[in-house]
Amino acid sequence: MADTEHNKELVRRFWQSRPKDQAAFLTDDAVWHLPTSIAQRTFGGVQDLRGDAARAIFTAATGVYEPGGSMDVLHVVADDDLVTLHCQLHTRTRAGHEYHGSYHMLFRIEGDRIAEAWEFLDTAYLAECVAEPVAE
Repeated sequence: MADTEHNKELVRRFWQSRPKDQAAFLTDDAVWHLPTSIAQRTFGGVQDLRGDAARAIFTAATGVYEPGGSMDVLHVVADDDLVTLHCQLHTRTRAGHEYHGSYHMLFRIEGDRIAEAWEFLDTAYLAECVAEPVAE
């Protein structure tokens, strides 16, 4: 039986760390499951990023969002090696749009690191906010 409080704290620390530090929270062979539309638009249709590709998404996010945003963690629930996180990201995109996105994440923990993650978000809203404004 996993230590659920330890796992919840691990996920909190991961989510509130800087993007350049987040990769260290993942196992070497971690899998990050993306929503279909994000995978098609950004990762050539690859929905399950593995290993180095999974770790690279955190630094790639710095190209999407301006620095200085905030993340509100609303709920963290754990059962054995699974931890779910409900949070909101408040920031500005590099395209110049305010972004207040809600996320629901499910993590599977192995030891002291994240082995697998499923990411759920409003992909249409994200696409709208990262799109460059149309010149008139």
